[in-house]
Formats: sequence, structure tokens, C-alpha cells
Amino acid sequence: MEFLSNSVKVENGMSSTNQQSNPANADHSEAVTSEAKGSCLCGKVTFQATIKAGVGACHCGMCRKWSAGPFMAAHAVGEVDFTGLEYISRYSSSEWAERGFCTSCGSSLFYHLLPRAEVPAGEYILSAGLLSDQQALVFDHEVYIDHAPGWYGFAGEDGRHRMTEAELLAMFTSTE
Repeated sequence: MEFLSNSVKVENGMSSTNQQSNPANADHSEAVTSEAKGSCLCGKVTFQATIKAGVGACHCGMCRKWSAGPFMAAHAVGEVDFTGLEYISRYSSSEWAERGFCTSCGSSLFYHLLPRAEVPAGEYILSAGLLSDQQALVFDHEVYIDHAPGWYGFAGEDGRHRMTEAELLAMFTSTE
């Protein structure tokens, strides 16, 4: 994809109905959002976004290979304003998503759910570790818990929504 400038705004176009279907939307943090800034390790890619306070961990094999452990994810709401686009490379990791990384330092930047009818611009899930201020974040959900290897684990499971692969996939294939 060719870009005409070093900055782009990406509209997520999310409605409250769409937010309910996403596992990154735990009930207790869904309404809490904040403005956030972040950057990759070398600082050549920066971003500004509104994010949900709830941070999640994905234990799927792809995320663990991509981020060298569970992917700690902050869900963007609305638009994400990236600068340094010439340093962003995108890898098509599935039919429905791509992953972005910095070509200069290799930082994992985002998981981007591609556009679809209910979310015309797609959705960005940002690497939580890239956020400049992480004080308001709450670790409130985990997905693909049945794929987590035995060599790591998180304390305090009682306060988080935890889903297996089957539970997560059922959310997107239910016929209501």
C-alpha cells in the first residue's frame, strides 16, 4: 500500500453493538477510555489513539511467535493516528487480520482486524507496551488460554475474563 503522507488516520467505525462482540471489551472497562500516545523502540513510528482501559493477553501460537510471549493488547476505539508510515511494514497473518511492525527496530506495533461490513475501517489492537503512560490500564482479559504454554502464567486470575479458543471463536460464529 502506498501512502501520500507520513500520517494517516484510521477510522474504526465501531458502534456499541460491535463492541459487545469483541473479547477485548470486558464489561467493567468498556466505558472507560483514555487518550494515549505511544511509539516503537526507536521512536520512528509514533501513534495517538483513544484506547479502552482494559488490556488483554493473547496466548495463541501466532501472537507468542510475533511478540516472544503473550501479546499484551490495548484496544483502540475510533481512529489511530500513525506517523512514520514509511517504517511500518504489515504482515498478512490470516484472511481477516494483519500485524504491523517497525522496519527499523522490529517492534511489534499492532494487530489490525481488516475492514468488514460492521466495521468498515477495521479495528486496531495496539501493543500495550508501546504506550507512553500505562498507569490507567487494567489487565482484565485473556484469550486462547488453552494455548498458553506451561512455563508462564499470570497471578490473580479471579479478576479477569478468560476464554479458550473455542469460546472466543463461538463469539464470532454465534447466530443471534
